[in-house]
Amino acid sequence: MLKAEKQIRETICAHNLIVEGDHIVIGLSGGPDSVCLFHVLLKMAEEMKLTLHPVHINHRFRPGAAEADQAYVEALSQKYGLTARVFTVDCNALAEELGMTSEEAGRKARYDAFLQVAEEIGGSVKIAVAHNANDQAETVLFRILRGTGMDGIAGMAYEREERSNAADAGGRTFCIIRPLLDTWREDVEEYCAEMKLDPVTDHTNNEELYARNKIRLDLIPYIEEKYNSNFQEGLVRMAKIAAADKDFFWTETVQAYERLRAPTADTADSAGVVFAVALDWRGLAECHEALRHRIILKAFSDVGLEKDITAERLEAADKIILGRVGGKTVEFPHGHTLSVGKGVVEIS
Repeated sequence: MLKAEKQIRETICAHNLIVEGDHIVIGLSGGPDSVCLFHVLLKMAEEMKLTLHPVHINHRFRPGAAEADQAYVEALSQKYGLTARVFTVDCNALAEELGMTSEEAGRKARYDAFLQVAEEIGGSVKIAVAHNANDQAETVLFRILRGTGMDGIAGMAYEREERSNAADAGGRTFCIIRPLLDTWREDVEEYCAEMKLDPVTDHTNNEELYARNKIRLDLIPYIEEKYNSNFQEGLVRMAKIAAADKDFFWTETVQAYERLRAPTADTADSAGVVFAVALDWRGLAECHEALRHRIILKAFSDVGLEKDITAERLEAADKIILGRVGGKTVEFPHGHTLSVGKGVVEIS
């Protein structure tokens, strides 16, 4: 058994990413990582009664090459008796429409497609994406350069939940899994070569178009040459340590959150969806800053705000919770607020 397959199987087993009978929606770009994962999961499908659902997104970033990638994925899937679901999205137009970068638009297009297919399948569904160990190292370094906290240093998780776009209409939350996260790029390439899979190559990966590409092509090789030849391994090791700490802190956070929450003061709509959470003001004020911030993040998550909360906003919340300023309300992104009054902190 080749090193990549052995490592993927060990990761799946160690983190219980897949169980017998699962339906697996797999993002199949046609590149080495996704093709390697697809091929290994095909072997495991026979052993574990899995059903694979390959999904390909044509982002329309590279006219001609994008269509060739799509044709490769369709042919590869057909070779193994499967039909790839293909979504074509003009991601440059989507980026302009939504005011985001083309990278962000591409990610949105991919996950929208994965979640749509998962919704249609029903039953026990996992969504498998092919981020490898090198991707993890690049992610951690990218976040450090932007000034992340401990949770950011934890990098990408082996599994996480993502809400379907249809969640408000009775949709579901699905588990995103990363079985390749302990597998290095060189082992993936060796597997593809030995199995004669002939994956496609996205030449933009070797161009300094995005910050992530510059980190991969310039910064990491420079650090490895000048300072530490095992730099990427060190980043991945640090991410695992931080992930364990993150898991502990969030366990403590949930317990403290439930202790401080006043469910009878929550505000919900007619369908029972909570859009305002009340927390005991004194208890929250007495919490350590690190725990208090996580409790606030947890509360905002429960009312629908899971991203874009900056350290600056949390510091502003601290000031009114601790009575350091005269104000009683702090504005958070997308119309959300944190207010202090009558012995409670309301997050809505």
